[in-house]
Amino acid sequence: MDQPPASTPHDPSAAPWLAENAGILFSAIRRVVADSMCAYDLGLELSALISHRWATFDADRHATRMAWALRLATELIGEAGARAAVPTVGRRGAEPQVVTLSTADLHRLSRLARAPLRLDEAAAEALAAMERSAPSPAALSGLRLSGLVVRSSSDVRHGS
Repeated sequence: MDQPPASTPHDPSAAPWLAENAGILFSAIRRVVADSMCAYDLGLELSALISHRWATFDADRHATRMAWALRLATELIGEAGARAAVPTVGRRGAEPQVVTLSTADLHRLSRLARAPLRLDEAAAEALAAMERSAPSPAALSGLRLSGLVVRSSSDVRHGS
C-alpha cells in the first residue's frame, strides 16, 4: 500500500463526502472484519487515508469515488492482515484522538454491517473484490488495535 508521508495534510474538501458516506465505509469494513472495535479502528484509518489521497481520485480509472474508497479499504485490510495490526499511517500526520467505544456503540456497528448498502455498480464490484481478497477471518480476528480506539472503561469487567 502506498503510504502517505506523515507531513501530507488532510484535504478539507474530503470532509463532506466522508460525513455522508461514513456509514457505508464502516459497514463495508465490518462485513469483512468480524470484530467491531477493529473494524471501527480500520474505518478511522480509512477515513484518514481518503482525506490524504482525496486529490488522487481519477474518475477514468476508478469509475466512482465510492469504488475508489473501497479499493483503498481493500489495500488497508490487506496491510492490516499482513502486519497483524491496524495501521496508523493515515492518522500519523494529524494529532489523532483516542476514541472510546461503549458496548452500545459496538452493537450499533454490528447492526450497521447487516443493513443493505446502496452502492453503484463499480462500488458493488469493489466491495465484492474486497470480500474475496480479504485475509482469512482467523487472521483478521487476531489484529492488534492501533491504541487509538479503546473500549469504555465502564464496559470492562474487573476481576476481584
